[in-house]
Amino acid sequence: MGTPINFMHEGRQVRFCCRGCVPKFKATPDKYLAQIDKKIIAAQKKGYPVNFCLLSREKLDESAKEVVIKNRLVRLCCLGCARKIKKDSEKVFEELDSEITKMQSKNYPLTTCVISGEKLGSMGPAKNVIVGSTLVKLCCKGCVSKVAADPAKFIEMVNSAKKSDSPTEGKPSNKGKIKKPATPGK
Repeated sequence: MGTPINFMHEGRQVRFCCRGCVPKFKATPDKYLAQIDKKIIAAQKKGYPVNFCLLSREKLDESAKEVVIKNRLVRLCCLGCARKIKKDSEKVFEELDSEITKMQSKNYPLTTCVISGEKLGSMGPAKNVIVGSTLVKLCCKGCVSKVAADPAKFIEMVNSAKKSDSPTEGKPSNKGKIKKPATPGK
């Protein structure tokens, strides 16, 4: 193995352990993308923010079609909408990003930028970036490209902080613990 690399395939980032794996992927990309898509759907379905088709506006049920476009899960009502979205997904992604931001901003678990460690809001409004179906807040536009270089790392940072139950800087929550003020002379 060598240095991990990111490879772009038809608008999708695919990460490999080394350059040696790229030719094997290129020989049969559909085989590997099907495996990747299953994992993407499993990872992003839980946090999917809407229960309606973003094209037809119909309510989604158990027969909803799940497609992966640019490593993002999109749930749709039918195959017709699935075909349409593959041609022009940007408008749908804008709405999806907006819904994810609204849903996850309420309980965003970090108070600092995952890249710089700077306090969110210290350089103006935080920059919201959606990675898959996870909101990652950054201190500035300069940090965006660093998230794209290793998205899984930053999703894990946000998810780990969520488990601690309150906004933190990656430290365990002190929720429920009350400190008594120090009494002079004791």
